[in-house]
Amino acid sequence: MSATLVTGAPVAETASNASVATAVLRRLGSSLLVVVLALVVLALVWAALLKLFDVSSFVGKTPLDVYHYLFTDRPARGIRPTSITAEAARADMRAAWLVTLVDAGIGFVTGLVIATAIAIGFLLVKPFEFAFMPIAMLLRSVPLVALAPVLLLIVGQGKLGIATIAAIVVLFPALVNIVLGLRSASPLAVDLIRVNGGGAMKEMLMVRLPAALPSIFASVRISVPGAIVGAMLAEWLSGFTGLGGVLSAYKGRGNFGGVWAIVVVSVATSIVGYAVAAVVESAALAAWGPNAGKR
Repeated sequence: MSATLVTGAPVAETASNASVATAVLRRLGSSLLVVVLALVVLALVWAALLKLFDVSSFVGKTPLDVYHYLFTDRPARGIRPTSITAEAARADMRAAWLVTLVDAGIGFVTGLVIATAIAIGFLLVKPFEFAFMPIAMLLRSVPLVALAPVLLLIVGQGKLGIATIAAIVVLFPALVNIVLGLRSASPLAVDLIRVNGGGAMKEMLMVRLPAALPSIFASVRISVPGAIVGAMLAEWLSGFTGLGGVLSAYKGRGNFGGVWAIVVVSVATSIVGYAVAAVVESAALAAWGPNAGKR
């Protein structure tokens, strides 16, 4: 009997670890396939639309033009300004990408944490929802393009202002999803906690948050591209740093090859970020989600 008890835990732990590994590998394979297919389809649609609408080659650049802009030393005329080398183009793109990644990351984490805290507050303090939700809906109804300049004037045009706009893009969709996820907890499990003397906080930690994990990670997936777009918009409005700022500068100089290269980098970053979030979601749900441990 003791041998069974001693060896039972490792067996269960091994099975659980195997379930997590299987879920991660399965999602990793499907995510890689989705990323490759998405990039291929986008490239084909991109080239087809340029051809369909007969866009001038001076303004509209093909995927091959973007490749030549970043990697060819002597591209055809009009693809890259003669004053910029391929190495300099890549260095500018890399530096701008890192700035946007930091800006979007700060906004993403901040928006998600605030959305989760507010959603928990809605369930723990009922009047809080009635007080906050009208304000949230009012802010959500204002277009971001109109709201962003006002926020930058209030908060400032530095990293704080850029991160604030990225956080707002993340906040409202995540808030709705997380609230629905917290409310989707099994009533039987909630009643079980209450019958055994558990309070609202214990109910939240043991039942509602695990039940809301799928909704939380769905919010993570949709928030990754949103945070990047929000950060780029703020950078566009506030200065010449990050992908948004460099995009504005390139457009003003007529460097349309650089403009299209930035579009490619931002879209690829959003797609890869979405795929990475999906892989992390699979691991987390397999370990702690509602169906954790099931093969």
